[in-house]
Amino acid sequence: MNDLIDHCELMNCILSASLSIIYCIDCVSILYAFFNIYFPTFLGFVIRKLHFHVMDSKIINAACIRAAVIVIATGVAIIEEEKNRIYIPREPRINAIAQREFYIDSILNRGDRYCVEQICMKPVVLYRLCDVLTSRNLLRSTQNVSIREQVIVFLQIVGQNQRFRVISGIYYKSVETIHRYFRIVLKAILKLYKYLIKDLEDTVPAEIMNNRRFYPYFKV
Repeated sequence: MNDLIDHCELMNCILSASLSIIYCIDCVSILYAFFNIYFPTFLGFVIRKLHFHVMDSKIINAACIRAAVIVIATGVAIIEEEKNRIYIPREPRINAIAQREFYIDSILNRGDRYCVEQICMKPVVLYRLCDVLTSRNLLRSTQNVSIREQVIVFLQIVGQNQRFRVISGIYYKSVETIHRYFRIVLKAILKLYKYLIKDLEDTVPAEIMNNRRFYPYFKV
């Protein structure tokens, strides 16, 4: 009889420990699995072990009922706590889109001098360059990056000798994204050569030949 009582107490201790672990991790799915899989299996195993002893049915029933009550009470407590929990909505700590637009506007709207210091050209020149690249179908906006942003990123890297990693931190984009758009704008700028550079001619323009500042230093 003492062995029977010891087995019952051991069963209750194991069940209490298991439920304490479930309560600590606070996971309803594990509780559900425990109810449907582990608890019946474990209880059947204990009863089979106790079958070899001289047992009193009242003691076994009392131990089983106690274990079941512990499980059910703990389950109800966990479910109630899960219902009453106040969830904090997960939102990005930084609005990357708004931060990028604010940074770009701060460059273009703080005056010509500041704009030249940042991207080596005035805002009106920047917009003109963007219009040229757009009209000649050399550059286009994407879903996440506008033409204005692409060109400003390119000018900051070229004019300020900024590293891709520094620019990626400013614009909240990956280094790979910054590198890809830098190459896109670079190729578009290089394609402007046919519109800006004229072929060599045999004659020297009059404005160069008649000006001592240019001729013969810039003669063709």
